[in-house]
Amino acid sequence: MSSQQVNGIDDVKGLFNNSVDDGDLGQQASMIMINSIDGTNLTGCMGTAIDDLETDDVTIASIILDSSLSMKAHESIVRSCYDNFIKSLQGSKQAGSMLVSTRTFDSKQNILHGFKKVDEVKPIDKQYRANGGSTALYDTVLDALTGIKAYSKSLNQNGVRTKCVVAIFSDGDDNDSRKATAKDVKTVSNDLLKSEMFYLVYVGYKQDPSANLDAIASQIGFPNVLTTNATESEIRKTMDLVSKSIIRTSQTQIGKSNSFFS
Repeated sequence: MSSQQVNGIDDVKGLFNNSVDDGDLGQQASMIMINSIDGTNLTGCMGTAIDDLETDDVTIASIILDSSLSMKAHESIVRSCYDNFIKSLQGSKQAGSMLVSTRTFDSKQNILHGFKKVDEVKPIDKQYRANGGSTALYDTVLDALTGIKAYSKSLNQNGVRTKCVVAIFSDGDDNDSRKATAKDVKTVSNDLLKSEMFYLVYVGYKQDPSANLDAIASQIGFPNVLTTNATESEIRKTMDLVSKSIIRTSQTQIGKSNSFFS
């Protein structure tokens, strides 16, 4: 199956059945991801066709931006920092081997694009608007994990080696997921982390100093965690750190470590 042929729900579900057969996913995690696939998240499972890649060793990143109403005060800085984040990747020596998919979420998610070459990613502008009232964190993260695993698997089956980064930027706990629980997400995360090519990153912005955002990351099985205050300088600093860490990850050999920030 080539990446160009993965163009429907049945094709994507087939990738997860193959993952179980290959032993790189457990049955439970595979079924959770298969059951999450529908017409609303199919775009997040796809990306640049294999014939259009410049290398057979790529780093693919799924970026998740919280756009719930509590982020409204930081809307413009998130846009600016995201654009600088992408420019940093585009300016690296590894740019030709990087692909990025971006989604925003509140009570529902908006997949801005599937996995594009980083040089093709445009400024986010008003695609990021923090107008939503609720936070469907678990649904969104499960769909992002499903999407990056599906795309990665389609490339792997065609001889392309992948390193996968899922990075969440959020300021609060889930309060509106309809199809996934924290346990579902953690089951999937734990299976993906058995492979050294997956890096799961949670960046939490505290609107309330007493908020325990580290616990949120733990509940969904994300081991690489940064939590800080929701200020312009900290948002800028953490996005810059994640972009530099993606670049560093792209330079490492597959199989070395799941550690992301060191």
